Amino acid sequence: MSPTAMTTSVMPSEGTERRQVAAVERFLRRHPVEAPTAGARLVSPNGEEVELPAQLLDVLRHASALLARGDGVAVSAVARELSTTEAAKLLGMSRPTLVRLLDTAAIPSHRVGSHRRLLLSDVLAFRQRQMQERRKSYEALMLESDARI
Repeated sequence: MSPTAMTTSVMPSEGTERRQVAAVERFLRRHPVEAPTAGARLVSPNGEEVELPAQLLDVLRHASALLARGDGVAVSAVARELSTTEAAKLLGMSRPTLVRLLDTAAIPSHRVGSHRRLLLSDVLAFRQRQMQERRKSYEALMLESDARI
């Protein structure tokens, strides 16, 4: 099985466990993740400790927020190098749309034989740029709308 095919799903439970997840979510919200680490530690029942990296705390924060509100969570492994189909799915677009972006070099890619491959970091950077551009456009639209009132 390829690394991209591995997925773990967790559905929210009711009662005590859901209240515990909500308490974790509130705690993590009050104590935001700082890079490289916030000095957070995971402690086992026998007292063994390990320091948690900031990126793992960030995953825990997002997962606990979703579970606390009653949504399920799926965690999937994503390879460092993606096919065009995998990258398109991650970006929420069709493969032909992604290929057009690759043709204009909006996202870097390389070839492995006759197939294109993209680095996960490049795909995530593109997605971040898209989100920032959308946010700026939305804010500009709201300012224009407020100016008309």
